[in-house]
Amino acid sequence: MVSLFEGLRVVDLTEGMLSVTAAVLADFGADVVKVEPPGGDSARGKQGFRFWNRGKRSLVLDLTTDTGRAELHALVAEADVLVESLGPEATGYGLAPELTTARNPRLVHCGITGFGEAAEFERFGRSEQMVTAKVGRLMGNDLLSGAHGDLDRPLYLASPASTYGAAMLAVQAIVAALLQRERTGRGRSVSTSLLDGISAATMRLAFERRGEEVVPVAARGADSVLLLRGIRLCFLTVETGDGRHIQMCCRQPRLYRNWMNAIGLGDELEQPRWAGLPLGVQSLEDAQEWEARVRDRMLERTQEEWMDMFRTLDIGADPFLTEEEFLRHPQLIANDRVVTVEDPEVGPILQLGPLVTADRTPGRIVSSAPALDSASPWSGWEPATRADTSAGEGESAGLPLQGYTILEIASFLAAPLGPTLLAELGARVIKVEPLDGDPFRSSGLEFVHIGNGKESVALDLKSPEGKQVLHRLIEQSDALIHNFRPGVPEKLGFGYEQARAIRPDLVYLYGASYGSKGPEAHRAAFHSTPNALCGGGIAQAGKGNPPVNDSYADPCSGLATGVALALGLYARDRHGIGQYLETSMLVSAGWVHSARMESYEGRPARLELTTEQTGFSALDRLYQCAEGWVMLASGDDEWPRLVNLLGKPEWLDDERFAEPDGRAAHDRVLQWLLEDVFVTRTAAEWEAAAVEQRVPIVSAADHTLEHFLVHAGLVDSAEHPAFGTYWRLKPRVRVAGAEPVEGLPCELGEHTEPVLRSLGYTDAEIERLEREGVARSAPPERRHPGGIGAGSQPLAVRDAAVSHAG
Repeated sequence: MVSLFEGLRVVDLTEGMLSVTAAVLADFGADVVKVEPPGGDSARGKQGFRFWNRGKRSLVLDLTTDTGRAELHALVAEADVLVESLGPEATGYGLAPELTTARNPRLVHCGITGFGEAAEFERFGRSEQMVTAKVGRLMGNDLLSGAHGDLDRPLYLASPASTYGAAMLAVQAIVAALLQRERTGRGRSVSTSLLDGISAATMRLAFERRGEEVVPVAARGADSVLLLRGIRLCFLTVETGDGRHIQMCCRQPRLYRNWMNAIGLGDELEQPRWAGLPLGVQSLEDAQEWEARVRDRMLERTQEEWMDMFRTLDIGADPFLTEEEFLRHPQLIANDRVVTVEDPEVGPILQLGPLVTADRTPGRIVSSAPALDSASPWSGWEPATRADTSAGEGESAGLPLQGYTILEIASFLAAPLGPTLLAELGARVIKVEPLDGDPFRSSGLEFVHIGNGKESVALDLKSPEGKQVLHRLIEQSDALIHNFRPGVPEKLGFGYEQARAIRPDLVYLYGASYGSKGPEAHRAAFHSTPNALCGGGIAQAGKGNPPVNDSYADPCSGLATGVALALGLYARDRHGIGQYLETSMLVSAGWVHSARMESYEGRPARLELTTEQTGFSALDRLYQCAEGWVMLASGDDEWPRLVNLLGKPEWLDDERFAEPDGRAAHDRVLQWLLEDVFVTRTAAEWEAAAVEQRVPIVSAADHTLEHFLVHAGLVDSAEHPAFGTYWRLKPRVRVAGAEPVEGLPCELGEHTEPVLRSLGYTDAEIERLEREGVARSAPPERRHPGGIGAGSQPLAVRDAAVSHAG
């Protein structure tokens, strides 16, 4: 076994949940020094702090003083990685990337901001609440995304997926830059943001372009509305006879028919009216009637009775669990995904383990979060062997993953998003699809942002010659990712042992649903599965409400696969080994809710969302105003400024509100009082006053995220013969000195011919393979005239371009 990041020195200047960025590095052996202000990280003592800062050391520095800044500069000068979320304050502290990398040419400097390239909004801060409210992420939510119905107002999101997304993008960028440093000897400056995290962690983004406007998913015509209604039939949250709930996950026709057969409605699918169900529902009235009949049938048995049946009949369904139940789920136990960490303050803590499992460079939790200012950062830090930084001089400052090829044999979104994000960092991604394509293509423009920057090769992997083509691809690829159920890859010729025999140093990733082991390893899962199991469906529902579906788990699992692939490539180049890695949707979703993923004796009760789904507390909540809504996300430190802004100075002396404990005890009363105050002015007026007095209040956007991105200039107009005109997302990570990749989405089989040629097949052989149904190419009129896309090169050239270890 090898410690992946042994000897890697990391300076962590993040706060709150963004500290989970360096936690991933610490889990895999990095020596992380968390630099805290006097008094500590504002998250100290709050839920999640121990998870986000496990395995680190704490150093207190006052960066408002010359001495504190000098000590920090000395620390950074000897570090390998600096990760910070200081925003504009970084320049004032002498930590602008051009300064840190000039002092330490081997440094990888990763900055995480709130709004990224929309820098004019940075004045609103870098919290989940402020960013999601301001950019429209809280608008347009429905039954598939956490709401109890279709809302025309903002919805508070219990899942901090945007912060998680930013952290995972940062990890990918850091590891990619470290990979490039292995070749060049020089570090890089990289950056991302919560806004980038939002676009990566939001599932249903479809940017149809109409002139200079964007058409949201819900406004794309009757066909789209019916399709969305059909999708809802696949993902019903149903009540059972004992008053509990089950989340159904039956998007594939086979799974849906199995479900209908189990509840006694299967024969009716033979009738013309219902034959197209679920996605081919004929009218909204039909959908409503059918849903009512299904719900009535589900009341006939208890949750446990239905689940006993569904587990044996290959039906996608899961019970809604609490976080405590989730941490003891048989699948987590069977796959060794939970750990017990000894904490000096509270005793043993049950937590989720590392985000990624790796058979040769496994992660390990060495300690709980550190006490404040508990250790000198220099103790135990031996001088590192410093590579000659002149080694990279004269080399092109390209994207860090240029020259790497990733083979994607995966469908839908939970696994394929990872390679999409690595393509934005320069990797070449070849997507191997069945002859009828990835089923996610049926979502139209939503597929564009998963297929962007990839090359599509359509093969029949059940045929001997299809397997031969795949084996040639494996031979010349650096990494392979799949999300098939256990046993299927072996039948199709690309199980781990089969793939390793072809390419011994291959990075092989299984993007699992439940995990490769355990009683439910072979069950189907979709985005709603982990939301139900990890407690997210109950947390988002609001006090006293039935649990809800939500869609963050798919993209957040894809973010984890991107991290895993980057870790695997680093392990191979740094230590000369290939290996088997695994992520699971359950663990990825659990990391999104990491603030709630701790179990120990005496743990405070987890906060509940209000019944109206407006927030967790009086000071962390949406409020309706005379016009519009505001998001308030105030900490105890801001209380005096808040009451001054509200014109309620008497609250400072009110025994109910003067101290934090009193405010918590009288939270509901405080909510009522604040409701009465906020309704007296418009949201825009409150925001203007709050900015002036440094109070965390923003007016919540009344438009969707797509609208914000288009009008902020954060997407480009693009066109493809197969997809039409659309708005294309820009890369979610910026790499200093490198031009971003302008990738293209891939039509099914668009690159079959050029990829096969690069493998040595002649035109005659390619024609025969297509004629015999082994391969498929897109019609010429559905291929982009630009060819296989920016940054792609024949596979035969790839090995000559970059020399890898091992």
